[in-house]
Amino acid sequence: MSWVDEYVRNVFNVRDSDVYVVASGLTTSGPAHMGTVMELLIPYSISKTIRRHGRKSYFIFIADTLDSLDSIPAQLTQFKELRDYLGRPLSMVIDPYGCHENYAHHFLDEVLTLMKKFSIECDEVLTADKLYSEGWYDDYARLFFSRLDEVRNILETTSFRKLPPNWMGVVKPICSRCGRNDTTTVKSFNNDLIEYECSACGFNGTTAISDHRWKLLWRLDWPSRQDFLGVDIEGGGVDHFTKGGSWDTAKEIHKRLFNKEPPIPFKFGFVLIEGRKMSKSKGLGSLTEILKYIHPSVIKYFLLKHDLEENRNLRLEPKFLLALYEEYRLVGEGKYQDVKQLRAWELSGGMRWSISFSELLVYYQIYRDWDVITKLIKDEFLVNELKTYVENWVNNGLVPEDYEVQLKPSKPSSDIKKVILMFKDSIDESMSDVDIHNKVYEVARNNGVEPSELFKAIYMMLFSKPKGPRLGKFIKVLGVGRFKALVDEILKDVAEGN
Repeated sequence: MSWVDEYVRNVFNVRDSDVYVVASGLTTSGPAHMGTVMELLIPYSISKTIRRHGRKSYFIFIADTLDSLDSIPAQLTQFKELRDYLGRPLSMVIDPYGCHENYAHHFLDEVLTLMKKFSIECDEVLTADKLYSEGWYDDYARLFFSRLDEVRNILETTSFRKLPPNWMGVVKPICSRCGRNDTTTVKSFNNDLIEYECSACGFNGTTAISDHRWKLLWRLDWPSRQDFLGVDIEGGGVDHFTKGGSWDTAKEIHKRLFNKEPPIPFKFGFVLIEGRKMSKSKGLGSLTEILKYIHPSVIKYFLLKHDLEENRNLRLEPKFLLALYEEYRLVGEGKYQDVKQLRAWELSGGMRWSISFSELLVYYQIYRDWDVITKLIKDEFLVNELKTYVENWVNNGLVPEDYEVQLKPSKPSSDIKKVILMFKDSIDESMSDVDIHNKVYEVARNNGVEPSELFKAIYMMLFSKPKGPRLGKFIKVLGVGRFKALVDEILKDVAEGN
């Protein structure tokens, strides 16, 4: 059974709801990476599976736009002006590109664009700055201040760290002088007034709950929004669910302060690129680059086929990616019986492609004309879906040597010329690529030549190198008639040279 079906079955056993509210949130602190996709894809797949089983679900995405800008992502280091905004809430940071009202909303728009590209549908999108300004968190802040000893006890016991004796840090006020909310400390709370000081600029001031110039501590923010949104299901990366992590705090807040059962959690493993964890600050795993070469459905398939808590290691090595493309295609053809792969393929969009991505690479290198290629393979849908990726592979030198088919004819030695001609004369248009490939073995052995030597001679004749694409497949793509004419032309030159 696939992890998503198993999880949803457990949800139905644990909780009965008319509409299952599924939530996901992330901080819009910079360019998206593969981890961003996981934050969207996993809960969306759960929501989609709930509906598949005939129940209702409602998928909410929350952008944490009030988190402080704690570092400048590698892709944005050219914007020196961002340094002046470090420590400020993301929704109060300038958009360095100048196209949105602020930094947070620029990268929220990137996330929404990403959802469209990955065909992830969200029922509602919310932002923290709007939720706070509308007062949704006000009563939660009052509750936490009024039960400060209990809050303190929960935080200390679930996070395994001792808080200062005079701790009142239920909220992080936004400093009225420097605008930071990462360096403020609450000194007192009376009659809805929060007194604070800022260690960055030395300012001492007050702000009212109703001013909404504050944000709850993350470990208190998360369960609060789950409560007022009525969330049934929410999870995140395994780091949130380690012992002492923020989920342990959220559970206790729900049970001890809200007197309710917490949402049903899930946790997913890390997405690694070449064995390394994603990092916004280091720019590792930039989707902008990855999406030049990998179709979104193939990415979704790769992320969903693993067990939920398993780490996913995406290798950007061309042969690995070609194998992934081919696995996706073959699962769609029913060539794999693994239910996890099949469900991942279904949830990824379930596209059926008539030929492999590697074959399409060969077609494009030969013809460089998509109209011609569409007529040859008779699959307009496939061409429209994959042509951009094929062009990027070819134009950016990503095609492995075994699939490079730039014709560079060279003259074979005279002693094998006769065997090449016999092979050429033994094939015709009615033969399959496998038949043509096997014919090399037959002709070679019948003429006392090692098959490997005949393969090498043909590759050298066509490409001036000893290896190339699978020969039978290449000849079918090129066209048997065109192959024969090419051989005749090359071997005629050889004859003239003897």
